[in-house]
Amino acid sequence: MAKHERALTAADLESARIVQRVDLNTVNSIDVEARTIEVVFTTGEIIPHYIQTPRGCERVLTRIMVGEDTIMLDKMPGQPVLDSHMDYSARQVIGVIEEAWVKDGKGFARLRFSAADDVATTWKRIEEKILRNCSLGFAIRAAEAVMEDGPNGPVEIWNLTKVEPFEISMVPIGADSGAKVQARDAGQNVTIDAEENSMSKENTQGAASSTVAAQTTLVQAPDASAILRQERERVAAIREAGTSLGIEESVIQAAEKSDVTVDAFRADAIKQFAARGQAATAGIGGATAAAVVTADATERFVQGATLALMAKGGLKNGERNEFSGMTMAELARQSLVLRGAKPGADRMQMIGLAFTQAGSHTTSDFANILANVMGKGALQGWEAAVETFEKWTRSGTLTDFKATKRVGLGLIESLPSVAEGANYSYGTIGDRGETIALATYGKMLKITRQAIINDDLSLLTEVPRKMGMAAKRTIGNLVYAILTGNPTMSDGTALFHSNHKNLAASGAALSVTSLSAARTAMRTQKEDPTKADSPALNIAPAYLVVPSALETMAVQLMNSIVDPTANKGHATNPVAGMAEVVTDARLDAASAVSWYLAANGNIFDTIEVAYLDGIKEPYIEQKDAWTTDGAELKVRIDAGVAPLDFRTLYKNPGA
Repeated sequence: MAKHERALTAADLESARIVQRVDLNTVNSIDVEARTIEVVFTTGEIIPHYIQTPRGCERVLTRIMVGEDTIMLDKMPGQPVLDSHMDYSARQVIGVIEEAWVKDGKGFARLRFSAADDVATTWKRIEEKILRNCSLGFAIRAAEAVMEDGPNGPVEIWNLTKVEPFEISMVPIGADSGAKVQARDAGQNVTIDAEENSMSKENTQGAASSTVAAQTTLVQAPDASAILRQERERVAAIREAGTSLGIEESVIQAAEKSDVTVDAFRADAIKQFAARGQAATAGIGGATAAAVVTADATERFVQGATLALMAKGGLKNGERNEFSGMTMAELARQSLVLRGAKPGADRMQMIGLAFTQAGSHTTSDFANILANVMGKGALQGWEAAVETFEKWTRSGTLTDFKATKRVGLGLIESLPSVAEGANYSYGTIGDRGETIALATYGKMLKITRQAIINDDLSLLTEVPRKMGMAAKRTIGNLVYAILTGNPTMSDGTALFHSNHKNLAASGAALSVTSLSAARTAMRTQKEDPTKADSPALNIAPAYLVVPSALETMAVQLMNSIVDPTANKGHATNPVAGMAEVVTDARLDAASAVSWYLAANGNIFDTIEVAYLDGIKEPYIEQKDAWTTDGAELKVRIDAGVAPLDFRTLYKNPGA
């Protein structure tokens, strides 16, 4: 284990006063008559948090060192049980902590719930084993930083050696996967996953520390949640005053970490503002530069909340963090608090305010979170969509929406001899060429305030994911519509036509004979079919494109060393390995017997799928003018699909 080079200070721990979320799962220890449950409120699992450290804002891994001397258990009896850490109203107090203890490396507590009507639905969900998660709120009183070796290198972990719990909340999802409503068969080992490094408790629990725990001087108060709320309000007010008066970001951050009052900070900021104005009026120092706001608490909030919602919605690359237990409505409220706004008690009004960011002319933090999650969902849907057109078509780029002509070069069958001192001859550009143009395909999605209150995550994750899949399917529809629709080429003749010598004279089922004839037709295609002396292009088929009804026979013909269509089944198969089989059910709708050959699109001109500026993923666009009714998101794809050459494609109508 690598040693840590710095000690945690009291300032570190003051800035790390956080709400850390934990889980509970198996619900067995319920006393319905007494309305009590037993919970495991911590297992000492490693949990990430975004904390302001002396090095700046960092994603810090924290771990409660579970023990009777590390958790201030005597502070817990009488502390509240809250609804999702909401502490802005007495109605959010749904119970009380009656007792707390430590056993077998875990922290336990017994919670008693109110019999009030507005708590009945929460208690019913617990009784039915539907609500299974809780979250611990606490303040860090002492900690030590250690470096522990993981599979990808050393990682820093804050071992919390003295914590003061001040509430336990019932939440939808937490971060400590081992913390549970106490089950009678609990006690199994817990696997820890941090920073993509899988480390078991057995591997990490014995790690030594090279630092001395720093003891904070935080004021002990009976209502710790009120102190935490007041601190959040102080920080928000300082940021609002500082940014509005053009105070440098470093000064604002220093004030947030200190114990300066809002009035004192505002008074000093006004003096600085006035001094700059006097200097500008006197022509000293020029105009005052606008304040530059760098990464701050709001940016960390947007990043952390986005990752938490992604994890809750089942999207990859999400993470469980301190925001995992918050509903979307709670995230909306937090976005307002961080901006110094007054959320109010009316949830519908509060969410509308979060969308408009209290009249801001920029997109709100809350709207950015929703757009980020929905964009990730759409992108993952695009990537997960199973499509076959990408195997055998060519990918291209267009820079605008104007129709573009793909000009074919005249055939250069060989390089002519150049005598010593003679001039080189010029190649010519052929007069044929196919047109391709971009088109836009997309759909709008609206997130209402009602959906936020209902915490409908499917609108953020599942629906955009399906829209991403639909975007790719749209491209597939365009590609296969060319095969089945047989469009007219630039020479005025249909893509598949006898004049193009790429359409079988009579339909035939898949067989060695029909495939051999098709291969011969492609190889003998000429640059200029009207000229007898035009050399053959020797185009080799690379893909056999068939409907689902012909898939089995196509696979047998391409992979069997004997002819599967021969009567005795012992004849050799000369077309084995001739092409890769591509199956698509779209072809069945047009014809269950027709089949096609295609050349390698990376070598020959076949069908091109062009994207605007080469961007192959759907574009996520959010509306500039957010309304109080909700948020709108647009998923679109800019693409153009066109056949470039009839010589590289072949069709047999089948039989």
